[in-house]
Amino acid sequence: MGVIPRVGQTVYLGPEASPQFRARPIKLLLTAPPQPSSIDAAELRSTDTARWLLLTGWELDPRGQRVLHRTVSARASGIALLSS
Repeated sequence: MGVIPRVGQTVYLGPEASPQFRARPIKLLLTAPPQPSSIDAAELRSTDTARWLLLTGWELDPRGQRVLHRTVSARASGIALLSS
């Protein structure tokens, strides 16, 4: 599995995290604890064992300014931690 980020950490989400980020990767400052995807939750997977995670936070622009608060689905193994 990948890294499980915590609230306050910034993650990079690119094509390894999800096809939706292939053309436009994002940086996300987490504002809520990661949750297992609905499919992983239905299979009784915890956040630690989920294949996909729901991440909620602020999308950051190239200068690190908050742009949009959003929830996205990302492959756990494709999440890259940028700050702790």
